[in-house]
Amino acid sequence: MKKIAVGVDLGGTKIAAGAVDENGNLLARTELPTLAKEGPEKVIGRMKQSVYDILKHLGLPLEDIAGIGIGVPGPMDAGRGIVKNPPNLPGWDNVPLRSIMQEEFNIKVCLENDANAAAIGEYLFGAGKGIENFVYITISTGIGGGVIAGGRLLKGDGGNAAEIGHLTINFEGPVCGCGNKGCWEAYASGTAMARFAKEGILLGRKTKLTAIAQEGDVRAEHIFAAANEEDEFAKELVEKEAFYLGVGLASVVNAYNPKCIAIGGGLAKAWDMFYSKMIEVMKAKALPPNVENLEVVKAKLGQDVGIIGAASLIFLKG
Repeated sequence: MKKIAVGVDLGGTKIAAGAVDENGNLLARTELPTLAKEGPEKVIGRMKQSVYDILKHLGLPLEDIAGIGIGVPGPMDAGRGIVKNPPNLPGWDNVPLRSIMQEEFNIKVCLENDANAAAIGEYLFGAGKGIENFVYITISTGIGGGVIAGGRLLKGDGGNAAEIGHLTINFEGPVCGCGNKGCWEAYASGTAMARFAKEGILLGRKTKLTAIAQEGDVRAEHIFAAANEEDEFAKELVEKEAFYLGVGLASVVNAYNPKCIAIGGGLAKAWDMFYSKMIEVMKAKALPPNVENLEVVKAKLGQDVGIIGAASLIFLKG
């Protein structure tokens, strides 16, 4: 029988879980609302339930499971299995999640930052397969990522390495969610795109996005859709997004010198709209030797990268 692991992707709005085999195939999947405001005890209860639901669906006893991998938003202490205080999980203050789950299931449990887990998933089963120096970047509400260096996850001294969304690209720039000014995330995330759109609308720019803003929040997907309809302001926003992506990528390339960078997350759905400009800017600003043999590609695991990546923690560590 093939080795099977359960992956749990804990987010601020949903808990996604699935069973993954040793070849990276997703065998079963479930999703529950996080209901984060109810606090850690109730959320962990739903995490446990998601694992039991997967086992029931496949008709597998716990003894046939190699382990449970969990991807969680930081900050955290992966070595000790403790979730510290993620902004989207109120009440989580040094919660020993790994030991709680081990006590419940009595099998191996691995805990990791969700972006790191996704990087491991892409390294083992996706765009980074077989590439020992590899960077995974997710671009959506924020920007996160993970780095594989020499075939190993780069963790840093406290387990918080590769917070690439918080590379400073302008020390006098807008305030980021982390409190710093001018982070890459504050310029090139989906949230940043939406902020630039709202600023333009307030200044009176003529755009189809004005009607959307009057009905609710403008999102990156609205901007890309309007650009596809030849909305000039939306096209400018996409061009700006591609530029800032390229600026940040140049810093990533200079810092880590990877062979391959894979980009995932919601914004990757509009890949063809920003790819060329992004690469042009990256090559202009990075050290030439670091881009000679570099590939920048779209991530392969799609919306289930969190589940597959979490399960991959079990395969990577034994």
